[in-house]
Amino acid sequence: MKRLSLAITLAVVTAGCSGTPTPTAPDPGDSATILNVLDGDSLLVAIEGADVEVRLLGINTPERDECFYAESKARTTELAADRVGLVGGDTDHFGRVLRYAYAGDGTLLNQQLVAEGFALALTNDHPLLIEFKAAEAMAWERHVGRWQIDACGLPDDGFVSISSLQEDAPGNDSENPNGEFADIENDGDVDVDLTGWVLRDESSSHRFVFPDGFRLEPGNRVRVFSGCGDPSQSEQFFCDGSPVWSNGGDTAYLLDSSGNVADRFSF
Repeated sequence: MKRLSLAITLAVVTAGCSGTPTPTAPDPGDSATILNVLDGDSLLVAIEGADVEVRLLGINTPERDECFYAESKARTTELAADRVGLVGGDTDHFGRVLRYAYAGDGTLLNQQLVAEGFALALTNDHPLLIEFKAAEAMAWERHVGRWQIDACGLPDDGFVSISSLQEDAPGNDSENPNGEFADIENDGDVDVDLTGWVLRDESSSHRFVFPDGFRLEPGNRVRVFSGCGDPSQSEQFFCDGSPVWSNGGDTAYLLDSSGNVADRFSF
């Protein structure tokens, strides 16, 4: 079969949360056959003799080398079954079509995966952004799926949180990356070894890993800047060549050394 990377003829919803209609499940006749579930948020489907790679709109699931990858992929496989109805009209920068995917019983896979804790909600503009974000917040509060305190193994001792975040640097973010920063604070009463802990954005494209032997004393704070600099006990740096936090909205996640999500900070 030939591969398609361009938009396909399906029910189309214009992106944007203001004044746009809420998408509804498509007619069963407008469905696509599942060829393969590539991972928790990507499907390979057949439409009119063409192979089409579909990225589930508005969500992100763990990557292949991450905790909860297998569980997310398995749940997507279960929900999708043999066929899905697809709604949407955009493509991403990889050329994949971005779609809402509806199961045969009308379940919206994208939102269901978020509600069950198998996916996080991306802060990108689409008609169901508010609903997806609310579903993630509820899943986090309930500690289900990926948000279980021991989802990835025995959690590290201590109480560490993202106490504040400055996402919009003064001036041009690209020219002033250290105007962006996140504050990580030890809220407990014992030292916490942060070796291997990760601070990341919701897209997974930006990750800071705390160095070996880095410890945070009770009541102390370390500020993690988006740019480069000389690391110290109170300052650390992403230094990956670009701003980290999206001014239009993002979520910061703090992962312990096992990969459990110790805290999240959404804005």
